[in-house]
Amino acid sequence: MIKIINVCLGVLFALLLGWQVQEHLPYQLCQLEHTNLFLGDWDRLWASLGEMGGFVKWIGTFGIQFFDKPFWGSVVFLLPVWGLFAMTGCILRRKCASAGLWIPLAAWVAVAQLFSLYDFNFYWSGAVALCMAVAGLWVCSFLKSSWLQTILFIVGIPVVAWLWGSVVVVYVLGGIGLFFEKKKTLWTALVPLLFCGGTIALNYFLGGCPTWMNAISPTQYFEPLLDIPSYHLFTWILVVLLLGISRFLTWNVEKKQVLAGVICVLGWLLPSGALIYYGSTFRNQSNIDLWRLNHYAYTEDWDGILQFLHGKPMNNYLFMNYVNMALAQKGTLGSQAFHYSPRGLNALMVNANSTGSIRMLASDIQYMVGCVAEAQQHAFEAQVTFPTSLGIQTLKRLVKTNLILGHYAVAEKYLQLIEKTTFHKEWAATYQAFLYNDEAIEADAELGDKRRSLSQKNRFAMFYGWQPELEDILTANPKNEKAMLYLGLGFLLNKDMEGFHRFLDKYYGTEALQTLPVVFQQGVIALFQQEKQKWENYDLSPQVVKMYNQYRDLYFKNQRQPNMKNIMARSFGHTFWYYLMFV
Repeated sequence: MIKIINVCLGVLFALLLGWQVQEHLPYQLCQLEHTNLFLGDWDRLWASLGEMGGFVKWIGTFGIQFFDKPFWGSVVFLLPVWGLFAMTGCILRRKCASAGLWIPLAAWVAVAQLFSLYDFNFYWSGAVALCMAVAGLWVCSFLKSSWLQTILFIVGIPVVAWLWGSVVVVYVLGGIGLFFEKKKTLWTALVPLLFCGGTIALNYFLGGCPTWMNAISPTQYFEPLLDIPSYHLFTWILVVLLLGISRFLTWNVEKKQVLAGVICVLGWLLPSGALIYYGSTFRNQSNIDLWRLNHYAYTEDWDGILQFLHGKPMNNYLFMNYVNMALAQKGTLGSQAFHYSPRGLNALMVNANSTGSIRMLASDIQYMVGCVAEAQQHAFEAQVTFPTSLGIQTLKRLVKTNLILGHYAVAEKYLQLIEKTTFHKEWAATYQAFLYNDEAIEADAELGDKRRSLSQKNRFAMFYGWQPELEDILTANPKNEKAMLYLGLGFLLNKDMEGFHRFLDKYYGTEALQTLPVVFQQGVIALFQQEKQKWENYDLSPQVVKMYNQYRDLYFKNQRQPNMKNIMARSFGHTFWYYLMFV
């Protein structure tokens, strides 16, 4: 009975792991793929073999290239977790008396490992390394001769250390618990300990690992510029403890089948409950939301951005930036700019910080409106935030900006890197055609429009701020509608009506502003409330004028009401007039 329970609940637990990842992490996996480019050339492989744990990093990057694939990305991500779970369970089954009762303990190892992987800064290669180390112990346990087990185990120490890295500590301590059982031979456990210590010391002094902590702890599998949280040690400790005490886990259940069955079921339910209940503690939902929006922007899924943010409270500028960018790309920013509750000029572009995703957002916005040099700067600085990897998203942006700027040698360098990938080499082949070919660039709808928007002034990018930069773009390319919208909206969001007046005088009737979009028409009415005869100069639509009359009537009707703001918001919260008076 216990065997059937373990098989059924073990399969269900594995499926639960898959459901948790598919439900909560798909966009974290996409972000991992966007920031960890796999280059499939022999030079990278040979270079990885030149450092302690370098090979597992290479394998990790190889696996990450599949992470953005629907469903299969989650499967690849979970392979080392499922493998660790299965290997640990198999070892417990071989070593424990009444093994069926103790197999559910392996589920705790899987939960702990998945919680570590919830941390974006913990490398997937760390899970691969631990899985392979336990797999090595599992292979050794199949040998019937204890001497052969010991010899194979000891010979495997330098191999595990060099290929898989600091996880050799788990391999050695776990192996001692498994293979050095007799009291008379316990002293021989010093042999693998000394061998392990010597291997680590040799690697350290030969420069195979930068610090001692890298050589003996999970620090090797964590972002080097950050402090690793202590809970990442728990998986290692748990594996060593389970392997070490496995031979002491005994209980005669032959006459207590019902009780054993109940305990076995509880053994599976407890880690399952912990996975579901405590999972959110280890996930960073705000980052996951940002990575989701970044993925939508990278894939140009503007409807995805709007659908995801529809109904969400617009309580941070990042959401506002993504909404306005999506509306601009869809061509509806001029009519829906105030539908998502913007707040000030930062609603158009937040100040970039040292975070890669936010730098990439700034690059996306600057690139969209035609600030090519600024887009390149932010993309380059976003790449700098990935100290141990290359990002496909940043490299593609750097290819485009350098092609637009005519820096063909630099663009060629980036294209040569992208050509070595599995899933992006066709993209690289497409853009190879633009190298040293001004005519092809100028004829391309995207690159040509951006080149025509380049400022004619020789100065540092953004030296005088964003408004003069947008004005320079419109001087160079009067057809740039997105730059026109962002420039005009900047005045409205700042409630700078004098600036908006100057904007209208300068640009109304030009190629990008032949007719005023709805929000600019609302701005005209707010600007000339007492001079209605001037409305005729801007060809306002009857619908906008009618809406303003309704707004004014409702305002005067309820101006003495204490909840007037809420009353106005229900009907006119999406208008510039409401924003001007109540926000």
